[in-house]
Amino acid sequence: MEGNLIERPAIQRQQRKPKYRRTNDVSFRLQERDLKIIQLVYVNRFLSSDLIAALIPGSRQGILRRLCLLFHAGYLDRPREQVKPFQPGSGPMVYALGNKGADLLHDVLGIPRDKVDWTTKNREAKNVFLDHSLMVSTFMASLKLAFARHGGIEIIEQERIIQGEPVLKVNISREFKGKVQNLRYDLVPDALFGLHFLEEAPNRNRAFYLLEADRATMPIVRSNFFRSAFFKKMLGYKHSRMTGAFKAFGFENPRILTLTTSQERISNMIEACRGMYEDGKASGMFLFSLASNFTLSNVDNILKPIWRNARDDRLVSLID
Repeated sequence: MEGNLIERPAIQRQQRKPKYRRTNDVSFRLQERDLKIIQLVYVNRFLSSDLIAALIPGSRQGILRRLCLLFHAGYLDRPREQVKPFQPGSGPMVYALGNKGADLLHDVLGIPRDKVDWTTKNREAKNVFLDHSLMVSTFMASLKLAFARHGGIEIIEQERIIQGEPVLKVNISREFKGKVQNLRYDLVPDALFGLHFLEEAPNRNRAFYLLEADRATMPIVRSNFFRSAFFKKMLGYKHSRMTGAFKAFGFENPRILTLTTSQERISNMIEACRGMYEDGKASGMFLFSLASNFTLSNVDNILKPIWRNARDDRLVSLID
C-alpha cells in the first residue's frame, strides 16, 4: 500500500482556517494514519473529533491537526447541520466522508466508489439524522474502547457477520380496521455486532446483538399500524425470531438493544413490548438503556448491569 498513497510537501504553519469553508492553500504529506481515519469515518457515517481521537492511536492534538488538514484537503467533510443556533459553546467537530476520501478508499482499499457526491449527501443530512448517527457511533466507539481493555472478549464486527446491509424481510398478517391484512416491510437495525468469549467452549462462546437508537422522534405505538412506530420494529424482531429469519445472519437468538432518551420512555417501550405477548411477559431478548450511559468518560458502563430486561425489569449486562 505504501506506493499507493500520494506524496505531498510537508505541512506549513498557517493562520487559523475557517471551520466550514475549505481553503486552497493546504499542503501536507498523506500518512498511513490518515487512511485509517478516513476509513473509520466512512464506516461510521458521522463521527466526532473526540471519538476519532479516542479510536486512532496518537496524541489528541496530533489527531485534531490531521482532521483539520484532511477537511481542507477534501478528504473529510464537516456537515454544516451540526451548527445549532442559539446553543452556547461548541462541542466536538463532527466529520463525514469527503469526495477525495471516497476516491482514496476506492484506489487503496478497493471500497466501491459508486457515483455518490458526498459533499451534496452530507449537506442534505438533517439534524435528526446527524444526531441519530452520532448516538450509534458513540455507542459503538464505547463498545470498542471497553473491550479493548477487557481481556477474553473480542468484538465481531458487522462485516465479519454479513456482507452488505443486514435486512430482515418481515411479512405479518394483522387485523386493521376490521380486516386481516398482510404487512410487508424491511427491518434494518442501526448496528449489528457479536461478542466472542475466547475462554468459553466453542458451542457457547458467541453472542449477537442488534442495536436500535431511539431519539424519541418516533411514536412508540400508532393506531395505524402501517405507519412507522417503535412497536412495529419490535414486532418485526419478534416475528423474525419466530420464523428463524436471523439464521440468514448466521445466528438464531440475538439480543435487541435499544438506546433512548429517558427512563419514562424505556418504561413505555417495555409496556409496548409486553403487549406483543398473550401472557403479557415480553421476551428477554429485548434490552433497554439510556444513551447518556455511554460516553468517552464512562466506556466501562457497557459491561455493567444497566440494561433493563423487558421480561421482568431486571438489570443485566451484555455479558451475562
